[in-house]
Amino acid sequence: MKALFFLLCLLPIQLSLAEDVGRLYQQSGDDPGFAELLRDGKIETGRNTTEGVKGSRIRVDRSIKSGGGRIPENIALHTLCHSFIQRRDFDRWTRWYQEDGNTQIFRLFKGEENVRNQREGAARVETFSRLQWTKGDWHEWEGRFTIVHPHGCSIFQAKNNIHAWSVMINLSDKGDITLNHRRHQKDKILARNMTGKSFDLRVRDNGHEYEVFFNGEKVGAGHYDRPSGKTAFRWGMYLGDNSVRHDALIFVSGAKFR
Repeated sequence: MKALFFLLCLLPIQLSLAEDVGRLYQQSGDDPGFAELLRDGKIETGRNTTEGVKGSRIRVDRSIKSGGGRIPENIALHTLCHSFIQRRDFDRWTRWYQEDGNTQIFRLFKGEENVRNQREGAARVETFSRLQWTKGDWHEWEGRFTIVHPHGCSIFQAKNNIHAWSVMINLSDKGDITLNHRRHQKDKILARNMTGKSFDLRVRDNGHEYEVFFNGEKVGAGHYDRPSGKTAFRWGMYLGDNSVRHDALIFVSGAKFR
């Protein structure tokens, strides 16, 4: 009886959170299941799928789209079934990625995983800058994240094509935001319980050093040696070696880099 009473007490809180998140967007249409897409050959295995996969349409609340700027043109898209989708083809991949005004919409669905090669898990939907650099000049990314349906993953990386990432911003199932240094420092929790909430992120990187700003405040800095290759910015959702345990949805508004 005590356990039942505890659950009943939690119910209004859970309903309130669902209602708050529901006000952030509207959805129309359907999303075919992952197993169905594989069965029908809509997604190929062991190679990049080229036809694209359509999904339901997400319309973002006007309050999320506030602020100036347009989504950059010099970006590409990486999904769990294609590693390099050019800007002109984004509209063919609305199951995982969409745009509404200056807001990017990133989605993953329960049970999905990487199928384009033999790596297990590794579900992702990320855009990345075509701007790349080696050690030297500073480059900067900034944008506003809104956490709608959180899932444990990386939501931002400064990613080198030879030496992997130098710094990540991670999201937990509970909506916690963590600064993850690859070397030299412990992780730092930047915010907790961000489901249904937004925050501003700015990251600077010069191919060796980096700085991280959260809601306008400098929250960390560090370095990671990258003697070869080039670094670029990546943002969206990347699950590493994990498959997707439940549906996930985040927004990124006003992204820009230089």
